[in-house]
Amino acid sequence: MPSRFCRSLTALFIVCALVLSGCGKAPEPEKRDQPPTDGLTLLASIGPVAMIARAVAGDNVVVRQLIANADPHHYAPKVTDRMAMESAQLVVWMGPEMETVLARQMALVPAARQLRLLQDKTGYEFEGADPADPHLWLRPRNAAVMAAQIASRLVVLDAVNAEGYQQRARDFSRAMANLQKVQDRALWAYKEVPIVTTHQAYSQFFGPAGVQVKSLSGAASHQHGARTMLEQHRRGQAGATRGCLFGEVPANERDRQTAEHLNLGYQALDPLGTRMPANARYPQLMEQLLADARKCLGEIPD
Repeated sequence: MPSRFCRSLTALFIVCALVLSGCGKAPEPEKRDQPPTDGLTLLASIGPVAMIARAVAGDNVVVRQLIANADPHHYAPKVTDRMAMESAQLVVWMGPEMETVLARQMALVPAARQLRLLQDKTGYEFEGADPADPHLWLRPRNAAVMAAQIASRLVVLDAVNAEGYQQRARDFSRAMANLQKVQDRALWAYKEVPIVTTHQAYSQFFGPAGVQVKSLSGAASHQHGARTMLEQHRRGQAGATRGCLFGEVPANERDRQTAEHLNLGYQALDPLGTRMPANARYPQLMEQLLADARKCLGEIPD
């Protein structure tokens, strides 16, 4: 009995000692995944701009995308989006020509914390495209101009890592020059093919290769031009599919019926990269656009 009592008493002392030793210790703080407090946050309006920004930012900047799976022309930011705009060190957007509704909120963001890529069109290329069209990222050489603008602003915000931003922008520019050559060579073979689009944006994609694009959207003159071109091309070629109509994702029956009526093949393209992985790079976007375009173009007989 005494030995059992002693063992019980010893165990009780041990428990009390453990409890008392923890009384003065503060509880461990809950660990959460948070961005580094000393890093920069860049908020890009649309997917392609975010892709270009990531190519320049490297690991020094957290790049987030504002508009996903929505039409940037008509997108109005939610409360959480406005909070993100207020907290970001830099908000990069195309401009009111592209993000029409967003422009009202961007007017409240200080000029030092925003970069409007279309504000100064110096350096951009428009040959073969509508000069008023804002979808300039569809031409790789224009994407290089955007990267240089983003790098210039990041250098001001983070001078310590300036050389890294500048070097990545230079590397991106060289890569875009090569990508433009590859894209133009691939599309040049179709410069005599009638190409009609539901959106004026695609002239930036096809134009550098000398491929003429007619749009069914926009002014009546554009629509008339598209139908006139097709009518001229179809003379003596009744029944043969001799061109392509390119719309936007998702593919829809209305565009498909329009293509059939005009005796065209049909393919939906994804210029905003809405169906790309979250970590997709800009070259992947352009490669996917080219691959999708050739799904239709490749069906045209020689």
